[in-house]
Amino acid sequence: MIDYIKIQKTARVVTEGKNNLNLRSVWLIAHGYGQLATFFIEKFEKIYGDENLFIVPEGLHRYYINGFIGRIGASWMTAEEREKDIEDYVVYMDQVYETYIKPLDEKIIVNALGFSQGGATICRWAAHTKNKIDNLVVWGSNIPPDIDWEKDGDKLRGLNWHFVMGDKDEFISEKRKEEQLTMLKEKKIVFNLIEYKGTHDIFDEPLLLLTKNVLKK
Repeated sequence: MIDYIKIQKTARVVTEGKNNLNLRSVWLIAHGYGQLATFFIEKFEKIYGDENLFIVPEGLHRYYINGFIGRIGASWMTAEEREKDIEDYVVYMDQVYETYIKPLDEKIIVNALGFSQGGATICRWAAHTKNKIDNLVVWGSNIPPDIDWEKDGDKLRGLNWHFVMGDKDEFISEKRKEEQLTMLKEKKIVFNLIEYKGTHDIFDEPLLLLTKNVLKK
């Protein structure tokens, strides 16, 4: 017999910036598989400043990337007990939101960005949360197939979607990209597509372009 119990767990959240009179947007960011929040936040250094507040919660599963020692990474879930992991990280992301974003001025733009594995994470959270999101950014990732469009489609269609993809991204083939974009059009999702020359990573040029787009709310 398999039972489940709820436990408390300490999560690591890395931030950059602070609430101030110049603050225009806040970024809630889900990192990719095998990354750590402490390093991933540095990829947004180009847009650090008084106008932006960055919040990067770290996936609750840490592990050694190679063997039993050395570099450590974190992930959001695996195939084992995936439904429970999704339930847990949706609650986790809501707690992060309510701790850091809820107290801010309602006029501040809320950007939810997911990179790689974090793209699926941020989409699932966006589908479930009751918290305000203005821009949903999926970078180097795909929409998870388990999104319940019949139940959550209206809410998701109310967001400003942004897709950022590299032409040499080893995880997104041209066929896969076209399938995703076709599916979104069928679901009547209006989206902004940013394509750049590069691989599976966060790069300054598309990041700067994305920043201009999300501030057009």
